[in-house]
Formats: sequence, C-alpha cells, structure tokens
Amino acid sequence: MRRCVCALLMFGGLAHAQASPPPSFAAKEAADAAVSPTAKSSAGSASDLPPLPPGRATLLGGTIRMVDHLRDRLALQAFGGGRIMVTFDERTRIYRDGSAAASDDLKNGDRVYADTVLDGTQVFARRICVTTGGPIGQSNGQIVNFDPAKGELTMRDTISTVPWKMRLASDAVILREDRPATPAELRPGTLVTVAFLPAKDGQVVVRQISILASPGGTFVFAGRVEYLDLRRGLLVLMDPRGNKSYDLCFDSADRALTLDIREGADVTVSARFDGKLYTAHSITVNKPSSQ
Repeated sequence: MRRCVCALLMFGGLAHAQASPPPSFAAKEAADAAVSPTAKSSAGSASDLPPLPPGRATLLGGTIRMVDHLRDRLALQAFGGGRIMVTFDERTRIYRDGSAAASDDLKNGDRVYADTVLDGTQVFARRICVTTGGPIGQSNGQIVNFDPAKGELTMRDTISTVPWKMRLASDAVILREDRPATPAELRPGTLVTVAFLPAKDGQVVVRQISILASPGGTFVFAGRVEYLDLRRGLLVLMDPRGNKSYDLCFDSADRALTLDIREGADVTVSARFDGKLYTAHSITVNKPSSQ
C-alpha cells in the first residue's frame, strides 16, 4: 500500500473536538443586543470590519502578561505553560465576570478565557471573558504521556506545540462517548478534551477528560466531499451537522476505493485512526433517496 502523504489537521474530524464556551459566554451571546453603552460604541464600528474568521473554535485559558492597545493584541500566558499572542478588535465580545466590558478593561494580570479561531497565521479572539473567580477551563489536545503512579498527564494542545503537564484529580471523571472510561485508556496518541482548574500552587488540575479518539479505533464519517486529491490520497469531507471538516487519507493506488468519488458527492467513509492520521478503508457514495 502506498503510504498516505497528507497531514492530519488534528481536530478537523471530530465533532466533539470543538471547545464548548463557558456558561458566561453562552449566556451573554443571547444578550449581545443589550450590552453596555461602552460595548455598544465598540460594536458600532464593527460594520466596517470583515466577517468573523470561520473555523472551529478553541478555548484558551491563561493570564494576560501584556496588552498592546495600539496593535489590538495581548500576550496570554496559558495555563500549564507557553505564551500565545492573541489578537482582537471591535468584533471581539469582552466580558468581565459575566458583564459586558470593553477592550480598555483588559489589564495585565487578568485571568481570562478566550474563544479563539485562526485568522491566517494569527490567533483571533471572538470572545474574551475576564474572571476574578475560578471557573473551569477547557482545552483540546493529544496525550503525549500519562503516569498513573503520579497521576500526571502530559498533553499537546491544538494551538501550542509545546507539551504541558497537568495533575489528574483523584476523583476526575473520564468519559468515552458519555460513558465511563478508565485511566488505562489514556494512552499516548489519544485525542481528548480536558476540563481543568488552575490550582493555587500554579499547577493545573484536571477534573474531567473526554476521550475523542484512540489509536487503532475505527470511525464512520458522513458528509459532502469538499476536496479530492487522488494523487496524494487525500479527501476532505464536510459534515453538515455543525459544518465540521474532516481530513481523511486513503490508498492512492487503490482506484477501486474511489472509483465513483467526485467533489460534491455525498459519501460515508469508514476510517481507522492510528494516532496521527485517519486512513479510509471503505468509501461509499450515498445515492439520493427516490421521491
């Protein structure tokens, strides 16, 4: 079999990989029309700006180390290590402890959670929540190592390539498809979503882990073929349930596998995850139902 040469976009093929915003974000989203006068003045000029960047959101949590109000960016010291430069503008919704705020309210030392997307090569914040309490943060990533004796989990997240260590709480909840799982399933290469709480000693304590995909697992994807490269053995599939994209590899030498595949076709794909790539072993074109 010819080796697939496509690169996996780590969380492109996982419906659960998109970070869920904390309650303060969700509650305020419905009340954006009733924001404070300060926030309204910022939003008023947003009509001259382009639409928000599309794509899957990643929730980043950390402490602001630098705010550059001239260039509309901030340096975020992420929980667990690593510094990330985040940009913002008039389109960014900003809240402090659940109340609408403005970019001028962002200060060095603030603990924030930012709902971010990639805008070209920059990390852009669609929403920034400043909190003076201790809400739980959430991140997506891939397990690098798990030491059950120490309860220490090492993970590489979707934004930073530098692995960071977390302590697994003794009563942490581990789930796979909303069913209880065991620490033995936290193997290297496993894709996960973790909910964590920064501890007073500076460490990060994991309260819940949701296992999204394990090496060796088989997954079924369904949707429309957005892109097809027969030479490289790459198929990009768009799932209409939430408009999530999936990068799937296949054996480019197996012409029978993609005989009837065309861009725009509605397909069902069965693929195996090896810890890095999803490789398709079955592709079926779904015929339109008769009227």
